[in-house]
Amino acid sequence: MHTLKLIAASCLAIALSATPALAHISVKSTSIENAAVIESAPEAFSFSFSQPVGLIAFSIKTEAGEAIDLDFTPPKAPAATFTVPLPDLAPGLYSVEWRTMSNDGHPMTGKSTFQLR
Repeated sequence: MHTLKLIAASCLAIALSATPALAHISVKSTSIENAAVIESAPEAFSFSFSQPVGLIAFSIKTEAGEAIDLDFTPPKAPAATFTVPLPDLAPGLYSVEWRTMSNDGHPMTGKSTFQLR
């Protein structure tokens, strides 16, 4: 009986200590809404998270999947908000993709599309 109580207490302790890891980081906002149709070329793309994350990669591609050259290097320090300067964009459909890493080492990817008229 003592062993059963010890196992139950251990399971409870593990479950309670894992609770912070179960809290998922989410994207709070983006400067261009997903599937937006915009009339003027944006100067930058900003996005915010519910907690600081490390930005591993960021890219923007045309509808044909061609990567657009960016003059941007992800910062080394984690942050809750990132702003990526964008080059002059021609009218068309674009997809923005990013990859982040949480403090506990879990990767997260995100994607947003927009059309520039």
